[in-house]
Amino acid sequence: MRTVDSLKYLGIIIDNQFSWLVHISHLHKKVYNLLKSFNSITGPNWGTSVSPVKHWYTTVIQPSLLFGSAVWGGSFTQQQILTLHTVQRVALLKIAKAYRTCPTNALNVFLGIPLLHVVANGLYVKFQIWFKRNNSYDFIKAHSIDHFIKISSINLKYRVIEFPVSVENADYDVYTDGIDGNVGAAVCVFKDNVLVNSFMFKLSSFSSVFQAELAAINFAAGWALENGYKINIFSDSLSSIQILKKSNSKSFYINDIKNNMFHAPGSVGLSWVKTHAGILGNELVDQ
Repeated sequence: MRTVDSLKYLGIIIDNQFSWLVHISHLHKKVYNLLKSFNSITGPNWGTSVSPVKHWYTTVIQPSLLFGSAVWGGSFTQQQILTLHTVQRVALLKIAKAYRTCPTNALNVFLGIPLLHVVANGLYVKFQIWFKRNNSYDFIKAHSIDHFIKISSINLKYRVIEFPVSVENADYDVYTDGIDGNVGAAVCVFKDNVLVNSFMFKLSSFSSVFQAELAAINFAAGWALENGYKINIFSDSLSSIQILKKSNSKSFYINDIKNNMFHAPGSVGLSWVKTHAGILGNELVDQ
């Protein structure tokens, strides 16, 4: 069996030190091959304008150069940064039709194109966020209520649920709303068009209004289930209702709401109402 210092696997050159230096050095040759077609459409004093060539670079050449950067873009030595600087300079000179004496940093600023190692590191960080969120890490929480779960872990009977728009002989009509600004949720309970109870609670500042809308619906469904009431929930958030009907949500919180709805058959109705349309319950909960 032959021993080698590096090997190419799925387009990425892996060296025995995992330094990625061989792969990054290879990009210098790769960029010249990618730029060959530029010679037929642009030159120092003729050809295509800067805008379409720049678009070509950002959509074709840069993604090709940064292929696999989710693996090798985590950290760079000064030597690797200089190598990437040199690789990108070849393309920048072509795009800007500039003199060879023009500094690379000036070309980056003039063209509005970020440094290659910065873009590579950004792609690496994005991949790490995606990886952690999809492996049930509590990476970004909504007031400690949400995280990603595997679809395979959800019981089939909970994935798709059918809840009625309204239930007959309901004890209460419940209007829910998410509050923007200081993110929170409100629930107003009506009996024969008379307000009999209301609930307000605040979410963490980094929570979204969408999460607040869902929190209000979940509270109402849980309140009905806990007390044995039959209620009709009215929400002006159509997106919240639609997401509850989908079968492929990985959100723990959304599936928790669906679980509550599943265990309240015939007890909870959920429907959409138009906002600011003069409906008393909706106008009151908005306040």
